[in-house]
Amino acid sequence: MPEVVETPGPGGVVVRAFPSLVEEGTSVALRALADEQRVAGAHRRGLRRLLLTETALATARVTTRWTGTQALALAASPYPSTQALVTDVQLAAVDRLMAAHLAGADATTVRDADTYAALRSAVRTGLEDAVHAVVTDLVAVLMAWRELDAQVRGTSSLALLATLQDVRTQSADLVHDGFVSEVGADRLPHLARYLRAAAYRLTKAADNPVRDGDLAWQVQECADLLAAARTKARTAAPDATRDAVLDDVRWMVEELRVSLFAQQLGTPGPVSPTRIRKALAAVG
Repeated sequence: MPEVVETPGPGGVVVRAFPSLVEEGTSVALRALADEQRVAGAHRRGLRRLLLTETALATARVTTRWTGTQALALAASPYPSTQALVTDVQLAAVDRLMAAHLAGADATTVRDADTYAALRSAVRTGLEDAVHAVVTDLVAVLMAWRELDAQVRGTSSLALLATLQDVRTQSADLVHDGFVSEVGADRLPHLARYLRAAAYRLTKAADNPVRDGDLAWQVQECADLLAAARTKARTAAPDATRDAVLDDVRWMVEELRVSLFAQQLGTPGPVSPTRIRKALAAVG
């Protein structure tokens, strides 16, 4: 697959297009994209889906490895079916295996039969264990999600209405149909910490709703800035670097929640509203 194709256009102008694999639902197509900036993301998703179609484990082969505790936790997931959940878990596992095999190289480097065959072999060899590892992390997330939901349902204080709504929104943003492959295998374990932080927040807010409101204002201000940046990005020219920064900022906002509401749970690094503003300012 060439990186670029060219053809003469009207008036001698050279028209360029950029061949890429493209994910279309559960299938994959080859498309010539007009914008080079869209190739990296589209090709990675298309390659991931193509690998899954050739290496996917049967649903029963995955579910038979689940313990009773895991099966109970996974049965309460937001996915519409066990098959949908297993497919999404496998997509996340394929993504992780792709990254490990390519060792930092971009997925767009996979453009010939031999390179693809080597990648497919690596994915097929490691997929079952990778899926099991993702499931282990997913169970921890779903257990924290269920515990938070129970705490929300058991809280009826009128003074906490705003806090409850904020926590419900946060929970829905983190855990929903398709969230495992969306978040990725490496980020997935952090979701359990975010959800536990939200539960701890509810407990503390009951003792001091005013303080919770002050802290929530700091988070909301950053979340609004991120939302505005995303809106602006949707109407601008494609920019993979900018989109990566915006994705990082999304998780910085979640880490900010942890640092403000449940500092004892810790964050991977320093985070603050100032750092978030600087990150957003860097991408305009």
